[in-house]
Amino acid sequence: MSNTEYSARHLSVLEGLEAVRKRPGMYIGSTDSRGLMHCLWEIIDNSVDEALAGFGNEIGIRLHADSSVEVTDVARGIPVDIEPKTGLSGVEVVFTKLHAGGKFGSGSYAASGGLHGVGASVVNALSERLDVEVDRDGQTWAMSFRRGEPGIFDDSAGIAPNNPFVASQDGSPLRSIAKIGKNVNGTRVRYWADPQIFIKDAAFVADDLVARARQTAFLVPGLQLTIDDLRDGAETPQQKFKFDGGLAEYAEFLAPDTGITDVWRLQGEGDFTETVPVLDENGNMVTQDVKRNCQVEVALRWGTGYDTTVKSYVNIIATPKGGSHIAGFEAALLKTLRAQVEANSRKLKPGNDKIEKEDVFAGLTAVVAVRLAEPLSEWADGPIDEALAMIDVDGRVLQQFRLNEIGRAHV
Repeated sequence: MSNTEYSARHLSVLEGLEAVRKRPGMYIGSTDSRGLMHCLWEIIDNSVDEALAGFGNEIGIRLHADSSVEVTDVARGIPVDIEPKTGLSGVEVVFTKLHAGGKFGSGSYAASGGLHGVGASVVNALSERLDVEVDRDGQTWAMSFRRGEPGIFDDSAGIAPNNPFVASQDGSPLRSIAKIGKNVNGTRVRYWADPQIFIKDAAFVADDLVARARQTAFLVPGLQLTIDDLRDGAETPQQKFKFDGGLAEYAEFLAPDTGITDVWRLQGEGDFTETVPVLDENGNMVTQDVKRNCQVEVALRWGTGYDTTVKSYVNIIATPKGGSHIAGFEAALLKTLRAQVEANSRKLKPGNDKIEKEDVFAGLTAVVAVRLAEPLSEWADGPIDEALAMIDVDGRVLQQFRLNEIGRAHV
């Protein structure tokens, strides 16, 4: 017979990163190769967000032969000064505190795909060892962690995740290891996934990494991503991706057929007001109206085939399940083309047949990208009234249309 007693002593409270290690699937989905890749995306996306904010245009991803992975960028570098509430350095806050970072309304990032203080700390918790180096303020700062705990490894016999480790007892373990030029900035993160967490067969998938790097290079024009695969048996040791053409070039890449139109690149933006919960000076949760900006970019073309290819993104994160941004795009495109056929009915002679969605989307290849602050992770109401996009129909008519609820994507 089961024990029916249930009191406060039966409750467990997990502190810090313990919860991540206890239930990793809640944070990264699984502990197989998919979860391993999810961790890598978290670190890469932090560097991509720096590029989106206008800082840096190079990201390096290196898969080492010892099963570690390293991500480098030339950007601002993680803050190294002391965060006043915790008394810890910015680096330690980012890698040890959940729900802490520069993307929660502080103004450091207008639109971001990752959450610096969430993703980095989760990856750290699930790593046997993680090393971070930051070039900032004329110095190179370094810090190491073992399963989320800061300290120092004895690397006298070479760098390895199982080297002797001494945990930090007091004070911030961030240390300066070199002097550099004042204008040199960037971050390097190298980590070894914890075999206590991930299954034995978990591995970084080169094809998935290449596909994601190529996709990101299309979505962030001018950003170069370099992949160095130093593992045994790597088919292509180094690959570089950089596309200045942005979504237009991406649409051409995705198109499965010969084009019968040029690629049309459409851009627009608008403001909307959103009611969000915020903390006041006393630490109480209150609601507040916040003005948001939403930027929309679309690239589309029609080809000789009948298949439809539509890719959508919110803050460069793919939204394969669509969302109201896609619903708005589809409805607006259909409405616009119907209006143009009607306006040119004498010339086109459409008869009594009404153009349907299948007619418009046959042979279409399109990429829809939306950027805005703090998109919702689930379906929600809340129209964004003045988000406008422009379509040049056959090069003759410039037609405006609304994309309502464009920011409410299922990400």
